[in-house]
Amino acid sequence: MVKEKELLGLCSYIISTGLKAGATAVEALAQSQNELETDIELSEISSVNQKIGTEIAIRLYIGKRMGSAFTNIPTKDSVRDAVGLAISAAKVTTEDADWISLPQPQAYTTIEGLWDDGIAKTNPSEVVDLTGKLISKAATSEPGLVLIRGGSGTSSHTSAYTNSNGVSCSERGTTSYLVEAAMAQTESGATPLVVEYDVRRDLSLDMEGMVKRVADWVRICKTKVNGRSGKHTVIFHPQAYAPLFGYTLIPSIRGDNVARGKSKIADKIGDTISSELLTLVDNGIIPGGAATSKADDEGVPRQKTSIIEKGILRSFLWDTYWANKMGVKSTGNARRNMRQGLVDISPTTLVIDSGAREIEEAITEIDHGYYILNVQGAHSSNPESGDFSIVGNPAFLIENGKIIGAVDGLMVSGNIYEVLNNIVEIAKKPIKLFSWIGPEFVAKNIDITAKE
Repeated sequence: MVKEKELLGLCSYIISTGLKAGATAVEALAQSQNELETDIELSEISSVNQKIGTEIAIRLYIGKRMGSAFTNIPTKDSVRDAVGLAISAAKVTTEDADWISLPQPQAYTTIEGLWDDGIAKTNPSEVVDLTGKLISKAATSEPGLVLIRGGSGTSSHTSAYTNSNGVSCSERGTTSYLVEAAMAQTESGATPLVVEYDVRRDLSLDMEGMVKRVADWVRICKTKVNGRSGKHTVIFHPQAYAPLFGYTLIPSIRGDNVARGKSKIADKIGDTISSELLTLVDNGIIPGGAATSKADDEGVPRQKTSIIEKGILRSFLWDTYWANKMGVKSTGNARRNMRQGLVDISPTTLVIDSGAREIEEAITEIDHGYYILNVQGAHSSNPESGDFSIVGNPAFLIENGKIIGAVDGLMVSGNIYEVLNNIVEIAKKPIKLFSWIGPEFVAKNIDITAKE
């Protein structure tokens, strides 16, 4: 893995080389990483892999003409050749009248908890041992449980960004993870697949808690029950609403879609778009957050951006290009496709504020409803209208204040903004996913189609 200082040196060399070659603006992003990972298939370790590599993305402008290039060889000769390719591309492309400038220098927030020496020193045998422990614990966690897939891994990475406006930053980080996906045989076939994972910036992975959660859900899944079609109360787990929001609400808060007229809520800043119980924040600077970093892929400082505050739409997410075009400031949400040179807008860690009660208390007050642990089909949602039709899998029936069993083929449909306005409670305990932190929420009058 290439060190920060070396990456910064290469990026600075790219800037000077590009300017000498006739570019009027140049930027370079370099990323180097060392990953260890194991994969599980049917309770056996199927592979152990180590990936070590460096990627360098170059983007430059000649006037308003853009050219980009990529290399995975971290040497001066290689990046010099890449700059030449980017210059050649810029000379033959058409002008982008909307392009204004690359980012300007800004101060960065100091963020703790992003690097762990233990992860950086991890060797393949330690990751294999960790995976072996996961297999052993899962095997005894619930009778008949089969660990279908999963694994563990660690990653260390460094990155550096510079541009011709004087922006220069670098950072390093580490992550570790565990994944378990399990099911069990039943008299009528098999339970739905239950998936849990844990991601940390250090090695304090909660294997015990993850294995217990999977076993508890698989145990409930063994009891099959029929649902009832109609409008019902539904509890959404973060694993369920993260993909649903990802294909409906999130595209509408991206600045590029707002500018292009592809957002249903483009003109709703300051308006109420959800229940007042909902506060949603994009927070790129959470200490120890799995997706936390001090800068985005354009060197713009990460920040905390309030998107929905007590039901009121407060902000969209921006990168530099679209923020300049619309006369606003970047929110530090640029994400780069390293090989293609393209930049788009992406959230960091989306956080939903917690409520007052544990979810178990809310369940006791539901006479008939459903708990959705995960979903399928969210990708087929309409990002412009917010309409969706998904399958809850696993989905559980709640009767007389108790979860009594799993419901196969439960269809959930509607419009995301109707769901947001029908939220009647948000649970107390936040659940951490890779790019989401939030508790379950309870929504009323949700359209359900079930086998009766």
